[in-house]
Amino acid sequence: MRVPVRHLSGNVIWTVHGSVWAIWRIEGSAHANASRRAKEQRLTSLESLVKQLQGEAMLLSLCPQVNPATVVEKMCAGVDLAASPRYTQLAHTVLDQLEQLELTGRTDWLAVRLPTSRRQATADAMRAARAEFALQLGLLPAPVSAEEELERLVQAADLASTWPSAIQRRPATEAEIMWIYGHSARRGVIEPLLPEGDTVHTTRGRGRAVAALGQVVLAEGGQPEAEPRATSKSKAWRKPKTPMFERRWLESTTEWGTSYQCLLGLSQMPESFVFPGSEYLADVDQFPYPVDWTVRLAVESGSSAEAKSRRQARELAGQYSEYDGETAGVPASVEKAAGGMHEYRERLTASASEVEVRAMTTLCVWGDTASEAERRAKELRGYFGGSEYVFDRPRGEMENLWYGMLPGARTPRVSVGYSQYLLARDFAMAGPFTGAGLGDDTGPLYGLQLAGGGMRPVLIDFARAPRENASASAAYVGELGAGKSVALKAAVYAILAAGRRLGVRGSRGRAVIVDRTPKQEWVKFARACPGETQVITIDNTASVSLDPLRIFDDPREAQRFTESFLTLLLGMSPMDDEGIALSEAIASVLAGPSPSMRVLAEELATRGAGDPASKTVARRLAAVARKDLAQALFDETLPVVRTSEADSVVFSVASLALPKKRELEGDRLDRLEFEKTFGRSVMYLIAALCRKIAFARDEEFTAVVWDECWWLTSSPEGCELLLEVVRDGRKHNSGALVGSHDAEDIGPSGSEIGQVILGLIPRRFLFRHTDLELARRGLRFLGCDPNDEALVALVTTGLSPINVSDDEKTARAGECLHRDLNGRISGMQILIPADERAAAHIHSQPLLAAA
Repeated sequence: MRVPVRHLSGNVIWTVHGSVWAIWRIEGSAHANASRRAKEQRLTSLESLVKQLQGEAMLLSLCPQVNPATVVEKMCAGVDLAASPRYTQLAHTVLDQLEQLELTGRTDWLAVRLPTSRRQATADAMRAARAEFALQLGLLPAPVSAEEELERLVQAADLASTWPSAIQRRPATEAEIMWIYGHSARRGVIEPLLPEGDTVHTTRGRGRAVAALGQVVLAEGGQPEAEPRATSKSKAWRKPKTPMFERRWLESTTEWGTSYQCLLGLSQMPESFVFPGSEYLADVDQFPYPVDWTVRLAVESGSSAEAKSRRQARELAGQYSEYDGETAGVPASVEKAAGGMHEYRERLTASASEVEVRAMTTLCVWGDTASEAERRAKELRGYFGGSEYVFDRPRGEMENLWYGMLPGARTPRVSVGYSQYLLARDFAMAGPFTGAGLGDDTGPLYGLQLAGGGMRPVLIDFARAPRENASASAAYVGELGAGKSVALKAAVYAILAAGRRLGVRGSRGRAVIVDRTPKQEWVKFARACPGETQVITIDNTASVSLDPLRIFDDPREAQRFTESFLTLLLGMSPMDDEGIALSEAIASVLAGPSPSMRVLAEELATRGAGDPASKTVARRLAAVARKDLAQALFDETLPVVRTSEADSVVFSVASLALPKKRELEGDRLDRLEFEKTFGRSVMYLIAALCRKIAFARDEEFTAVVWDECWWLTSSPEGCELLLEVVRDGRKHNSGALVGSHDAEDIGPSGSEIGQVILGLIPRRFLFRHTDLELARRGLRFLGCDPNDEALVALVTTGLSPINVSDDEKTARAGECLHRDLNGRISGMQILIPADERAAAHIHSQPLLAAA
C-alpha cells in the first residue's frame, strides 16, 4: 500500500501527486425521522454547500469501531466511584457485556482540494517529484516549509468560512486524519481507535509520521488457495475452491490481521428524484452491519457545464434525422432523452450560482471472512437494486476502488466510468451527512441506537442539563406494555447509581416518586436501587401529617399550596367570595404561632359569625374533617414528613380513589364522589411536596417522577405546578420525569400552559402506539411529521412489535424514538440496568415480576 500523503499539518495534507487537500469533520444531523420542514431546511443547506465547492472534493462517511472500555470510561466520567460501589460493579458488568457486541459509530468528513494557480500547481508537482526521487535514493526529503503550511492553513480556513453555517463542521485533527487511513486498511480487525475531537496530537518530523501507515499488503481477491501437488497415488489436479474470476473482494493484511473488504460502485441511478425518498446515502444505516461510503465530486460552474450540454443537445437533435422515413417514428428513448436534456439545461441556467456535479459513489462492507463480506455486499446490492440504484463490483478493480476512498488519492479510472452528472439540489437529495449520534457524551449507558451499522451505545446523563443551563425534564409517551414505565425506572436507576460527583461535596442523585400501582411496583423497584429508600403510604390509617400549613416552612409557599389544595377539595373558585374568604383566613393563620388545618377551621368558624362566605367555607371544611380520610390533614399528633436523609422517596397512593379522565370533563366534576375529590386534591398536595423536596438542596440532582401524570395536569393548579418544576428545575438542579399514554396528558392542547410545558421539555421518548390517532399525536409531540406514513407505520407496527415470536418480542422490547438534549431524533432501545437486584423488579408484567 502506498499512502498518498507526503506531509500533514493541521487539517491540510500534501499528497505525493503535488495536490493539497484540507479535511473537515462534519457534524451529522439525524434528519431521518425529522419533520418535512426540517428535512427541507437541511436539503437547502446541503445544496448551498455543494454550490460553494469548486473543483475536486470528497464526502466520506466512515464507521469507527467503538472500544467497550472507552464506553465504560465515559460512563464513569465525573462519578465518585469510591462512594458508588454498586455503580462500579455495574460498570464491570457492562464492560463484559459490551465486549460481546460489535460496537460502531458513524463519522462524516469533507475533504476539499485547495485551489491553486497554474504556476503554484507546477511548483507543487515539482516539489512532490523531488521528494519522491529522494525517497528512491534513500534520502530524507525536505519537509514543507512553515511558511507554506501557514499559507495553506489560512487558505483552508478562509474557504470554510464561506460555507453555510447550518452545516456544522470543524477542522479535522492530525490524529483523526491518520485514523482515516488506518481505518481503511484495518476494517473489521483490530482498528485504531478514533481520537476524541479535543485530542492534542501533532506529527513529529514535520508531518512525516504518516509513513508508518503504509505497512499494508493489498491482494485483489486475496491469495488463491494452494493447489495440492500430484502424488504417485493421484495424478489429478484439484481446482481452486473459488476461481480467481469470481473473487471480487480485497484482502488487506497488516500486523493486526487480515481484513476482507468488498467495494461497490454506483453505476445507475433513477431518472428522477423525489424528496423525501431519495436519501440513498442515509439508507446505509438500515443494515445491521457497518457500511462505509465515499462520494468523489468534480464540481463545475453552470456556465462551463452549459457549453457541454449544448453539444449534447445538438447530438440528440441530430438523431431525429436518422429516423426520417421510419414509419414507426422516432424511438421513445430519444424523445425522452431530449426532454430530459431540455429540462436539465433549463435548470442549469436558471440560477447564476448553479453548478454541475460529477459524483462518483463507492460503498464498502467487510466481514470476518471473505464469504461474510460477499454476503453483505450481495445484500446491499439487492436492497438498492429495488429502488433503481445499481451498484456494481467490477472484477479486478477492488484495489482501485479502495484507493479511491482515500483522501488525497487520484480518482481511479474505474470511478470515472461510474460518474453521475447531477445538479446541486439533485445530489443533495442523496442525504449525505446524516450520521448523527444520540444521547450525551458521558453518563450511564441507557440504551442502544437503532441506526444499523452494528451496536451504537447511547449514554444519557440526566443531571447534565442543569450544568449546561438547560432543562433536565423528560417525557415518555406510549401505550400500555410498550416499555414506557421500564424506561422511567431505568432512568431512576441511572440517577440514583451515578449521582455522586467527584469534587462536589454533598452531591448525590435523588428521586421523588408517586406510586399509584396497587402492587407497589415503584416501591419494590426503589428499594432494589442503590441508596436508602423512604416509603410514605397515604391511606385511611395515616402515619404522617399532610397538613400543608405544617409541611411548608415558607409562608408564601404555605399560602399558595394550601389555597390551591383546598379550592380543589372544597370545589370553590379562587376568586369567588368563598375563595377570597379562605385566602384571608389562611393568611391570618400563617401569621400566628402554630398554623395548622385545625387552627384554620377554627379561624373560619370565628369569621363566619359576621361573614356568610367564611361561614360557608367553615361548614365545608368541617364536613371534610369528619371523614376518616382526612385524619392526615387534621391530626396534629402525627409527625410532619421529613425526607432529607433518603435517596429515594416514594409516595404510595394506591388506596386513594381518583376520578377517571372522562369524569373530569364538562360538568361531571361537580358530581364526583368525595373519595375521588379527596384523592385528586391530595395528589396535588403530594405533587407540591415532591416539588419542595426536589428544590431543597442545589448540590443534589433530584428527579421528580410522575407516571400517568394526567391526574396532575387535569387541573389548572396541577398544570401550573408541573410547569414550575419544568421551568425552575434547572435553577435547583432538578427535573421532572413524566409519562403518559397520550402527549396531551402531559401538555393539554387546549391549555396555553400545556403547550408551554411541552415546549420546555427537551428530552422526549415515544414508544409503540397501535392507535393511529395517538401515534400521530405522539409524532407531533416528538417534533416529527404526524402525516409521514412511514413514521406512522414505524410507531404503530415497527417499535417493539407484538405480532412476532416470543424470542423476538423479548429481544426488541424497549424500542422507541428518542429526541435527545441536542434535538436529534433517532430510534433507540432502552436497556435494563445490568444490576440483578434492580432488574428483578423493573417489569410490570405479572409473569416477569414473579420471575
